[in-house]
Formats: sequence, C-alpha cells, structure tokens
Amino acid sequence: MVSADSTKPTCPVCNQADQVKTMQAAYNSGVARCAPPDMPTRNVSMMKPVTVCGLFIGICLFLIITLIGGLGSNFPQILQLILLVITLILIVTALAVSYWSFQRVVRGDNEAVELYPAWDKATAQWKSLYYCQRDDAVFDPKTNTQISNNQLASLRASATQAIKSELQAATQH
Repeated sequence: MVSADSTKPTCPVCNQADQVKTMQAAYNSGVARCAPPDMPTRNVSMMKPVTVCGLFIGICLFLIITLIGGLGSNFPQILQLILLVITLILIVTALAVSYWSFQRVVRGDNEAVELYPAWDKATAQWKSLYYCQRDDAVFDPKTNTQISNNQLASLRASATQAIKSELQAATQH
C-alpha cells in the first residue's frame, strides 16, 4: 500500500516531504499568505436610485389619496390634474430608473463573467503549488523552485489586476 507522504513532492529548501501540504491545507491551517485567488465580482449598487424614485412615488400617491380623495370637489380641478400628471411622470421615471439600474447590474455581472477564465487559470496555478511548514516556504513542484511572497500576491491579485486593466482600457477609449 502506498502512503500519502510518498505522493507529496519534496521541499526544494529542506529536501523533505514530511511537512509539505497543499496550498488549500496550508490556508485552512491558518497560513494567510496561502489564500486562494479572489473570485472576480462587481458590486453595482441600485438601491439608492430605486429608493429615491419609490419615495417620490409614495409622496405623490399619498397626496393624491389625501388631497383628491379626501377633499373631493373642494380641491381645484387644475391642481388635481397637475398632481396627477406629476405622479404619472414620476412613475414612468421610476420605471426607467429601475430598468437602467438593472441594466447596470447585468453589465457588471457580464464583466465579472469575462474575467472568470483569468481567475480559473490563477486558481489552477495556485492548486499546483505546495507549502512546506518546516521552512515556511511555498514552492512549485514542477520547477522545484520556491515562490516568493510577491509572486504569491500577484497570483492572488491576477483577476483583480485584469479588472483594473480593463477599466483603464475602457476609460482611455
């Protein structure tokens, strides 16, 4: 029977395999620098414009119910008509703002989806690395070389860097 230690690669620093862990095991045991790459996401807020439009519609509906419904014929017809037109304009505006907000969210999701291949590549590379607990070293068993903290940080931030480079390219055009 083959033991689990014989399948582990040896550390390039100490040339032993007894303290070698996968990156996931090292991260789970509390080694923060062995964290996996962050999944690309977009946080697009739509609550503020939708809430403001809803508040305006609520105010107009309240005025229609109380002023027109409560006072009946004592309220001048022209003011009733103006209030009705303003309310209809605000309802249509709220629908347009809601549509615009949802389109921003969908566009943000699509931009994040476009970055998934870069994240998949970084995650696959991260999964191929190992951590030696004895030497506190991360290494690549394929090349048998130690990975520096800067290289780990750039691997973790590769999807985030792709987001920043795409945003800079979009603003330049």
